[in-house]
Amino acid sequence: MRIALPINWNLDASSLTNIARHTFREIGKMMNETKSFTIAATRLESISVGDFNQHYDLVHISNMGGYGFPLNATNHCKNIVCGLVGIDEVIYGKEVMAWEGSWKVSEPLIKKALKNWEKYNSKIQFFHVGTHSERDEMHKYLKIPYEKIKITPFGVDHDFFKPAADKDLTRKQILSELKIPNQKYFLHVSEMNFARKNQIRLAAAYQMARENGLKHNLIIAGKHLPQIKNKIGHLPGIFFLDWVTNKQLLQLYQGADIFVLPSIHEVFGIPLVESMCCGLINPYDVSEICDSMLTLTKDPKLLKQLSEKSLKRSEFFSWKKYAKQVFELYGIDYTKKMVDFDTQYELSAHRTLVTVCNTFPDKEHPLLLSLLKLDYEKLLEWAADYGLHDSKTKDFLIPFENWIYNKLGRSMAGEM
Repeated sequence: MRIALPINWNLDASSLTNIARHTFREIGKMMNETKSFTIAATRLESISVGDFNQHYDLVHISNMGGYGFPLNATNHCKNIVCGLVGIDEVIYGKEVMAWEGSWKVSEPLIKKALKNWEKYNSKIQFFHVGTHSERDEMHKYLKIPYEKIKITPFGVDHDFFKPAADKDLTRKQILSELKIPNQKYFLHVSEMNFARKNQIRLAAAYQMARENGLKHNLIIAGKHLPQIKNKIGHLPGIFFLDWVTNKQLLQLYQGADIFVLPSIHEVFGIPLVESMCCGLINPYDVSEICDSMLTLTKDPKLLKQLSEKSLKRSEFFSWKKYAKQVFELYGIDYTKKMVDFDTQYELSAHRTLVTVCNTFPDKEHPLLLSLLKLDYEKLLEWAADYGLHDSKTKDFLIPFENWIYNKLGRSMAGEM
């Protein structure tokens, strides 16, 4: 079986893009181990170019956040698997709209999309979601039959996300790097939609807690809109960061005393599981959020107990386990080697390399001319020297790492 996985759905939402990254990496590992199928990265718009079914047997859209129905895929693909990640706008409406007046624009679009879901969801073979509650929501609002929805909890990279050997030193180092005062802190991992993340109430609760003796700072990391920074960024103790590297995010988790995620709605909460590895309240009640913040800072014993329980709970989640559950939806017999595996692997590697270079342009090492000329030598050199080491691109290239180095006549990184 030849599988295509679009990697440019929801590129502006880092958590959703990370789902595609982890899915592709882990499924790619299974490809190399079993040789029973191939997987290639593609772009959504490529699905409608030519006869898609001539080149692929299945398309897997792994990170469909939002309410939009994938008409492009259902119009051109015979075999589709979709991973659904949250329909907050459908459930909560204007309450989770970050932009003033946007509900007037979004409401008719949502109504149209819901009609498409009810009318065309039969064209999609299987769906997978992260939680039981999300399965109920997809059935209720999108009219997807329960029997077509499988629960596949997302994972976490346990080799990467782990407690710091020296928490105080880690906190000092990362805060110095980010030019933030060396003070104990709460951490909140953000996204563009500050309304859904409940950041206005979070800031209000934090200010209330400061007035009642809280000494911790509040660090808000991740992409954000200027509106929210202008609204709460001036408040004492609050520090906004933009996109941070994986290493910086790890150190922020490791150095934090408490991770706060008071979202209006959270389908799974990947940052929550990541934070668990490094060491519930009413989201509408500012006083309750404030009391929780104060309680944890005043009770070190309780904080330690909760940290230990979180660490233990996080062991349940892994991307490898997630990938195996998703793989079952493909209907592949992994015990049988694909007849033309080597030929299809070569095609998948070339297609993935071009897709990655096209989707994540490198400003320091522009590849546009190489892409136009299909100069694979230049693309391979970029992949070996930069792409395999960049957190934005490496997970899509790791399944073809050996192929990349062999094509260049090089040894694997770290080999003599």
